[in-house]
Amino acid sequence: MTQRQHLLSNELNKTAESTEVVEKFHAAECYGLLGQIGFISEDKVAMLLDQGKVSDRRNRMLEALNKITYARIASLEGNYAFAIELYDQVWAKINNLNKGTQQENALAYFYYDYSDFQYRIGDLNASLMYLDKARNVASSNKMKQMVAYKQLVFDSRTQKRSTLKKWLQSIAYFNKYNMTVMESQAHFELALFLADQGNLSDASDHLDQAHEMATLAGYQHLRWNIDYTKGCLLEEQSRDSEAIGYFTGLLKSVDNNYYKASILLKVSELNYKLNNIDEAMEAAKSCMEVCQRFSIGSELAAVSVLLGEIYHREFKDINKAFFYYQQAFGSIMALAKRGVPIDSKRQGLLNDYVIFLEEHFPGEAAESANEDLFSFSKELTWVKIKDLFHYNLFLYHYMNTGVGNKTLEALDFPASSFYSATERLRSRGITFPNFRRNDVEIPSDNYVEGLQQYSRLHRDKSWVDINEQFEKDMLAYHYKLNNYNKKLLAKHLDLAYSGIVNRTKYLTSREG
Repeated sequence: MTQRQHLLSNELNKTAESTEVVEKFHAAECYGLLGQIGFISEDKVAMLLDQGKVSDRRNRMLEALNKITYARIASLEGNYAFAIELYDQVWAKINNLNKGTQQENALAYFYYDYSDFQYRIGDLNASLMYLDKARNVASSNKMKQMVAYKQLVFDSRTQKRSTLKKWLQSIAYFNKYNMTVMESQAHFELALFLADQGNLSDASDHLDQAHEMATLAGYQHLRWNIDYTKGCLLEEQSRDSEAIGYFTGLLKSVDNNYYKASILLKVSELNYKLNNIDEAMEAAKSCMEVCQRFSIGSELAAVSVLLGEIYHREFKDINKAFFYYQQAFGSIMALAKRGVPIDSKRQGLLNDYVIFLEEHFPGEAAESANEDLFSFSKELTWVKIKDLFHYNLFLYHYMNTGVGNKTLEALDFPASSFYSATERLRSRGITFPNFRRNDVEIPSDNYVEGLQQYSRLHRDKSWVDINEQFEKDMLAYHYKLNNYNKKLLAKHLDLAYSGIVNRTKYLTSREG
């Protein structure tokens, strides 16, 4: 157990400069909650805090609990890839959490925590689904109250509705049962809700209460989150210069690399907004260095796009701008492959990249961009590639142009041909979501971000024109991939050689 724990700790501390720093930073909050909800005894909390030494005799349930806690810490540190790896390991042995009354609460706690993680990475539907699972299996009153509170937070964030009475009832419950972690968190979340409603005075009061509780209890993550939020509230009040001074002051005392990266990013954004270009560049490069050095993937794409924009707009350095935009693209795609969805924020960053490419799209840039966008297709046949392209093209227009006639008009596509195309896809197992529903969910199975971006690049083309362009671009990509050998190209795409020769004449003539 000690050896396994040591390996986990080393990976977790990629976001720090020495071992055990990250655990100590989050310990009081993450491990303390386990004791406060009555899930495990204070003695067992102490054992978990002692470098994860659960006991000499292996305890699978406590091992799983510790892994859940490490996953939570990794996600709070912005190391989403490692968090997903740990959650997957728990999923593989979920039965360890599903036996007896105590374990029913353990299973509920896992669903509760996993719901929180899904919200953090931007998958709201999954977050709500796992919160429902937690509600269905929770047996203790404390777990039930935590789930009800999390539902309150979810509603306030997504639907902008909740009542002050419910917030105060949750705070009173957590206070009564000495659930300090939850009580301080509830004051913080209520402050955010009140600020969003424009009630800055009451928001400030609850923020101060949360800060005081977090400081006294040693909840360092929450304390720094509150400090960071105070600066964001200054920005929301258009007090940008004051916010820069505030965040710069925080940098002098921050000893956590995730918050250092977040603060540096905010300093850079604010300076760029105020046209302080040198200061913006300095802070952004420092942020980039911290993110890359300490595996803080959550902030990497945003700072890369910011650097790309500065080099693009302020220094007119297209090569460096392209480099940083590609860094952002690569970061988002790497996370997507690990299961982190492309939420609205990350989609906005990808859109910035595409807009840059649209402005500067000489042949070399176009080819380089297509290599990124088409990488999904390396092992696929031509039929599968075309099916995925048509599916994603329709999805793009459904989501951005409109369902039904709007999509047909944009593509200049007859309705009869459209229905034939969609029916063909259905016959091959590619079905479409019901876009008539308000809560439509896009399945991840056949959704390809590269094809979504390609569709956006060519969004003004008709059905005939975009298919012609796609065939040329995709065949050119695979021609290069197959060492400019048309026989290999035909074999790998499962196409007749004679057909390949006819369809790629333009490639040979271009080479000459």
